[in-house]
Amino acid sequence: MKFLVLGATGATGGLFVEQATAAGHEVVVFVRNPAKLTPRDRLAVVAGDVRDARALAEAMHGTDAVVSTLGLGKAKDPANLIADSTRALVEAAEEGGTKRLVIMSAFGVGESLPKGSAILRFLYKGGRATFADKAAGEQILTASPLDWTLVYPVLLTGKPSTENVRAIDLAELDRLPGLPRISRADVAAFLLATAVEGSWSRRTAVLTTGR
Repeated sequence: MKFLVLGATGATGGLFVEQATAAGHEVVVFVRNPAKLTPRDRLAVVAGDVRDARALAEAMHGTDAVVSTLGLGKAKDPANLIADSTRALVEAAEEGGTKRLVIMSAFGVGESLPKGSAILRFLYKGGRATFADKAAGEQILTASPLDWTLVYPVLLTGKPSTENVRAIDLAELDRLPGLPRISRADVAAFLLATAVEGSWSRRTAVLTTGR
């Protein structure tokens, strides 16, 4: 398959690119600063602004699916980045014909927040602006006719892959207890499998570790 990837210079996005190219897939990454990427086989790099729908449509040409791990890093003010980039991405996908979009968000966004434990809800208080921006972007995505999947990982770690991932449909989740964690490597593997298999279509998957 051939993927367009947003957020490839981030920790999880970089792992997705590594795993996808290692598995023999073609990857086009759309980034602001190509110098942050190490060249590798089956990887093409396009420089651009994620708010530019026309540039995204051009980069998306010939791809089978889009995978986005786009985040805000340590920025306190999201400046509508996720909402604006999601709007551009949806416009580009509708124009270019790539209907499959797999988007990594975060547990705590939108309807997931009340389903977290008290300690999780307390930790997420500092990220209200970021989560509000993500929620606004997701409303744009889910209102589109595209074949989308939202992925809500819990607290992320840099530990190696465990291959012990539990995916729960947000609509079926009652409560997520404690302070669950999951490795970025496991999340990247789930994103890849979901994009390849076409699973979790128009659903939100909460990712944690365990069975």
